[in-house]
Amino acid sequence: MNNPLNITVTKHPLYFIAINPSEEINSRVESIKLDLKNKFGVQHALKLDAHITLQIPFRMPVGNEEILVEILTEFSGEHHSFISELDGFGRFAKNVVFIKIKDHEPYIKLHAELQNVMLNFLDLKSHEISSKIHPHITLATRDLKRSHFPQIWEYFNDKDLSLSFSAKDIQLLRHNGKYWTSLYNFSLNTQLNL
Repeated sequence: MNNPLNITVTKHPLYFIAINPSEEINSRVESIKLDLKNKFGVQHALKLDAHITLQIPFRMPVGNEEILVEILTEFSGEHHSFISELDGFGRFAKNVVFIKIKDHEPYIKLHAELQNVMLNFLDLKSHEISSKIHPHITLATRDLKRSHFPQIWEYFNDKDLSLSFSAKDIQLLRHNGKYWTSLYNFSLNTQLNL
């Protein structure tokens, strides 16, 4: 495209918001991802630690970061931590393999309330809004070729996985042009309602 005025158009950075599993779960997931890389050459999911997405990637001016941090600090203090159980493996079509989350309800509730907060704060584009989520931890995605899928799915078919962790942190991540970096962690409220 012709640019006679030499105008540089800079896009706002990409962000997303997720729940962090425990370090133990993260290590276990990392081990499974490395196994997939070694056996099948699938490695895209290694670019990011284990997480459960609450807000899909969205663009925002860096100048709004401080306000978003305040909003997420308040939001996390108003929501309680919960136990999350991982139970086996699942797939989306023939291009994503993931670890299943047993109880979706706490994630769906948190996601819906976070969407309301985000929509009041930002003018999200339609592709940055998800009305429904399917909580999971991704193991293989973008570089998982459909032709290799039967082999990879067979590999998981006879494997069992049952783990749990306390979902107690929300994480804000930003893409630096090459990979996602963690900016802030926000602790969910751990006090019991009596």
